[in-house]
Amino acid sequence: MRSVVAAFLVPVIVVVLIGPYTFLPSLLEYAVATDVQNRLGIEKQPEVRLRSNPPLNMLKGEFSGGRIAMRNVDLGGVRAERANIDLDPFDIDVWDTMKNGRVIDRQPLSGALRIEVSEDEVARLVEKGSDLPVTNVEVKKDGVVIGSRASALGTQFPVSVEGDLALDRGNLVFEPQNLEAAGVPVPDELTGRLLSGADFEYSLDRLPYQTTITGVETEEGRVVLEGRVPSIPLGAYPGG
Repeated sequence: MRSVVAAFLVPVIVVVLIGPYTFLPSLLEYAVATDVQNRLGIEKQPEVRLRSNPPLNMLKGEFSGGRIAMRNVDLGGVRAERANIDLDPFDIDVWDTMKNGRVIDRQPLSGALRIEVSEDEVARLVEKGSDLPVTNVEVKKDGVVIGSRASALGTQFPVSVEGDLALDRGNLVFEPQNLEAAGVPVPDELTGRLLSGADFEYSLDRLPYQTTITGVETEEGRVVLEGRVPSIPLGAYPGG
């Protein structure tokens, strides 16, 4: 009789102990990916990978972090070539999650955000926000160069405005520093007007999940925005 009971209980215990370890990561990764996809209205589901260190802590619902990775996604009007959220440690309620078939988290997810914006997208934002006629935009490691055209003494000539990208009260701003005019002398008045006209700013307050951008840097051919995502609630979508 005892052998029969043991033969019955052992598989049950194994299922109870191993079940969460086997199915929980996939369930949670799917829930996070679905939430992000629905909230952002993107076509392709993001890639989600979660970590638990040591792995057995997963059985207690304790995760040491993870990553949400997206490509070619619109974030608040900015087209990101890549966007990654490196998640902070978080906990979930394992048994309620298994019982309900959906993730029951103890607090919203949060993490560090990195957005990579292509040179073409930077050019689009500059054209949209600058008073100058923009002919080209080049993103370098040490700043941004905006190409335009100007007229002086009856002559039209190309000009290049060099400057830096910075953050100002939640806005992405271009701060012009130098003007080059292909060997043509540019009067001081025109130089001042061109540098002033090259100023532009783009609001980043439409980013999802109450995201705050804390840093911006330029690399060859792209701009990198870094910030914090304070709250990614699971299973809560706009309108339902």
